[in-house]
Amino acid sequence: MDRHDDIQLKALERLSHDDLNSYIEHVKSSPWRQKFHVQSVFGALAAPAAAFYDDEQEIYHLFYTWLPLLGGDEQYWYHVTSDDFADFNNAGVKMKPDALFDSEGLSAGSVLQINGTNHIFYMGRSRARGRYRYKLLAADMDGDDKLNKHTVPLIEGFEDLYKQSKDSAMVRIRDKYYLLIGAESKDGRGRLAVYGADELSTFEHLGDLQTDFDEFGWLWEYPDHFTVDGRDVLVFCPQGIDRYGDLFRNNFQAGYLTGLLDFENAGMTHGKFREFDHGFDFYAPQTFTDKAQRQVIIGTLGMPTTSYPEEKFHVRHCLSLPRVLTFTDDKLNQTPHPALENLRYNEMTALGYFKHYNKRMRDFYGDAYELIVEFKEYEASEIYLHLRVGKRDETRLIYNTEAQLFTLDTSFSGEQPEGVEDFDRSVRLEEPLYKLQIFMDISSLEIFINDGAAVMSARIFPEKDAVGVEFSTQTGQCFVNLTRYDLKPLKNKEIIYQH
Repeated sequence: MDRHDDIQLKALERLSHDDLNSYIEHVKSSPWRQKFHVQSVFGALAAPAAAFYDDEQEIYHLFYTWLPLLGGDEQYWYHVTSDDFADFNNAGVKMKPDALFDSEGLSAGSVLQINGTNHIFYMGRSRARGRYRYKLLAADMDGDDKLNKHTVPLIEGFEDLYKQSKDSAMVRIRDKYYLLIGAESKDGRGRLAVYGADELSTFEHLGDLQTDFDEFGWLWEYPDHFTVDGRDVLVFCPQGIDRYGDLFRNNFQAGYLTGLLDFENAGMTHGKFREFDHGFDFYAPQTFTDKAQRQVIIGTLGMPTTSYPEEKFHVRHCLSLPRVLTFTDDKLNQTPHPALENLRYNEMTALGYFKHYNKRMRDFYGDAYELIVEFKEYEASEIYLHLRVGKRDETRLIYNTEAQLFTLDTSFSGEQPEGVEDFDRSVRLEEPLYKLQIFMDISSLEIFINDGAAVMSARIFPEKDAVGVEFSTQTGQCFVNLTRYDLKPLKNKEIIYQH
């Protein structure tokens, strides 16, 4: 056991200054440390926990659940801030599992502004008589950005009704409060528990949310809710769904229903469940509104049961880039948040044809960039984009023009994660391919297809020499307009506690 393995066995508060510095330096030595994605200083970034824009401060506050010790279950809330929702700054641990009702960890939650104060709601976990106990807890944020925990739980006794109780989402509709809790029923089915209250101190259990799904996985977690144009959008992550063609191919899913949600009667009429991302590693999303009242979603790039190569450096996962949600018919489109344009510099463009033989775009090489590919015309049967090409590595994007099938293939993307059954994901496009907007970071890839009609994300772990960009076709030719930007890195100061 090396020194860093030994550190894992200690609680965060018992680590010495030297231990913390050693841990931080070990993480910084990782060849896969990201440049423009939010990551933890060390340990596991579990999920976005809550986010909001403060009008008085003119600043975004984003929290994520953080496990400082890989393999541990002491879950904290870590705080990052941003002026524009692109360039984030670390602000340190904001809540610790140090109270009677959250001593075993704090889960993801939500924020509501009530009478000018930002109130945080989250599920706390404690242990009593050998059993985990779950309670809905609250805190409020003062002018110094300090979170002050309330001492009395808002709701308790979840373990008497459900086998598991997970994350929460608080919703205010007119003058009433409603709460959604991700849960597993006593008979092993995924459910969302619904609670209602006129005042925050008087919640009533309204039952399980009634949907068209009797059996749809064994656990639902990370619930969220918002409305667009009079339609309700219910977000949740079901575990245990069977694979169906190109759908539901990951161990865990993140998706949504659209329709009409009746909180008071705990029921929803809705369409089909749609996945947010057709790639490998998007999970546990949170939504909120930005200062322009756009609906924004952020998730974790990383799956709970997948083991990633970066973990040998005692770090795990990162946040996705923020995506703006808009409706097209009954389907959500996702586009990169406009603030990400603030990270751009060093623009390069190219216009031309490529054919069967590999076209090496040497001026476009790199390991962290934004690449926009506009397809002007093509006669090709299949189109190939090879990114992060090295001596042994390449990440392949494949488009079959006849089937309108877009495939992300990470079979040769470097060192492979463990716990993934196969290394390709596909999505069938509703329109022929006309545009790709690709965000490549050191160890991640986010692809926005046809202005966000489909999105695919993946963590990849190639060698350092894997910087090549190549284009080709199976037969025929393709005419494209290319635009590439370098992207400014985040500061990512190594802050544990902000003093």
